[in-house]
Amino acid sequence: MSTKRSLILSVIALAALAVPTFAADAPIQSLWTAAPITIDGVAQEWADAPAVFDKASGAQYALKNDGKDLYIIMVLRQESTIQYTGMKILACAAAEKNPTAGILFIQKMVTADELIASLEKKGQKLTEEQKTEIRKKPTHPVFLEEAILPKGAPAPAGTPEPAQFRSIEKNRVGIYEFKIPLSRIAGAGIQPGADIKLGFEWGGMTKEIRKNIMADRAASGAVARQGEVAMSVSDTSGEGGGGGPDFSFNRDPRYKKHAFKIDVKLAAQ
Repeated sequence: MSTKRSLILSVIALAALAVPTFAADAPIQSLWTAAPITIDGVAQEWADAPAVFDKASGAQYALKNDGKDLYIIMVLRQESTIQYTGMKILACAAAEKNPTAGILFIQKMVTADELIASLEKKGQKLTEEQKTEIRKKPTHPVFLEEAILPKGAPAPAGTPEPAQFRSIEKNRVGIYEFKIPLSRIAGAGIQPGADIKLGFEWGGMTKEIRKNIMADRAASGAVARQGEVAMSVSDTSGEGGGGGPDFSFNRDPRYKKHAFKIDVKLAAQ
């Protein structure tokens, strides 16, 4: 069941939205935008967009499009591991059952020298003054996109039009803004006014998260283990502590994987 409510410009105001009223399930209507939306993670261009609330994940989102691109803004209030997993956005024509192709959007931190090398690899010529300015901060966020192809599908010929995303976080509210070229939906592309399906996936447990958790537990539990050894020496009851590894963090809601699909009606000019 989806719910609708207007998005508010301020990140703080977004965090304080009341529980939306319920509306009947129906294709989500994308709004037409006459001018391209600036992808900066700020919601100032979304004041007129009816927001949709996904009850299971707590995500609130809205859609716009022009003749070339689909724009998505998503507000997340529940803690998740999106910083590790990124956001997968899958898309297909409405006639298909499930979207299996799309884009992984992920933010990573790189060193100043790694950022300089990446920019120069992309053909950007940096002056020494620009490099000095970049090196004033030891690390920088970079926003990456990676194509997701159906299993066994060949890579598309040529260079696809670039997608884009940015995110900001304030008061534990994350705002994510995306731009997806219509040419990258359903292979040959989709025209304004078309019906499509979108799928969103983020969060969950990863090997990196599990490794970090176990390392933290090993460090913090060293003293406790020493105490357990001392107690076991004097324990004559035959009832040792025992037990296998503790994977209770798998039930922690912060590590839950979120995924949902929607039907969308793109706006025609």
